[in-house]
Amino acid sequence: MKILDRYIIRNFIGTFIFITISLQFLSVVIDISQRMHRLENNQGSIKEALILYYPFWSIWLINTFSPVSVFLSVIFFTSKLNRNSEITAILSGGISFIRLTFPYMISAIIIGILSLMINYYFLPLANKKKNQFHYQYFLSPRYKNKYEKNKTIGAQISKNEYIFIRDFSKKKNIGKECVYQKFNGKKLIYILKSKTIFWSKKYRVYILFNYKETIIKKNHDFLITGDFKVKKLPLTPEQFLPEEYIAETMNIHELKKFIHTKGNKINMNIHLNEYYQRTSLPFSTLIFTILGLSISVNRRKEEIAYNMIIGIVLAFFYIFFIEITKIYSGKDYISSYLAVWFPNVIYGIITLCYYWNRSMN
Repeated sequence: MKILDRYIIRNFIGTFIFITISLQFLSVVIDISQRMHRLENNQGSIKEALILYYPFWSIWLINTFSPVSVFLSVIFFTSKLNRNSEITAILSGGISFIRLTFPYMISAIIIGILSLMINYYFLPLANKKKNQFHYQYFLSPRYKNKYEKNKTIGAQISKNEYIFIRDFSKKKNIGKECVYQKFNGKKLIYILKSKTIFWSKKYRVYILFNYKETIIKKNHDFLITGDFKVKKLPLTPEQFLPEEYIAETMNIHELKKFIHTKGNKINMNIHLNEYYQRTSLPFSTLIFTILGLSISVNRRKEEIAYNMIIGIVLAFFYIFFIEITKIYSGKDYISSYLAVWFPNVIYGIITLCYYWNRSMN
């Protein structure tokens, strides 16, 4: 690796870290000022928020806006080189534009791999802490009532297992009139009913009170009754009643396993969106690195500001574009894979056009 490559990689990553930290500091200050009133109404303190919420919220924010941070880093660093005529000297010295792209791509790959690891394993842990604090102190009364409202569960646990629970309370982890059924092909072979069902979060089991078991045999049925029965099921109440934030709290293996089991087919696209985005968002680092480089490296300096404005608008619109396609996917209008990767395809084509145009000049 040449001195020039090390110089570009060091300054690119350094600029990325500086911009990321600056944006996080500014975002935290703005967010605190907007949420302070609700925090105080819910008996929370700024000190608690700074320790228990914002460090984890910042990880989520860094990940979500990493394409924008990467793009701004390339723009600012490369434009500085261009203003100092360093780019002109590099290209005039016999180094091609394609060769100049090499250290930028190495930097993007380093940032992308780091983002991928955070997405797969560390972000879900941060989201658990962030969401726990958010639902306790930042949720409005209307949304809190909606979240805590009793709901009916009707889910397919596996290929041959089904469960139905009426008026399940996620706040108290209690439901009424539970019915569990097991089939052998199309034939019903087992039924378990209970008046109430309780989810023990500590032991991760369900406890059924005043239950009746019916074992269906070929000749006759066997009926068993009792005061309570401990039942272990592969899905938790959060997975039976999946909210969007639940998908955020699963690491990549848990998410893949949940999608594979298809425990609850309602809102499955929310989990698929999260699963595909764990990879697509880090991949966009490569796209925005090339786009930023293509816009910044311009022999006519009067066009740099104009191209930078266009590029920054494109970068922020990318985040908006993803959220829009995810909404349509959540309503089953388009597939999750298309919703998450389509913005990358569109921006990849835009980037290739910019890069081709610049390499030909």
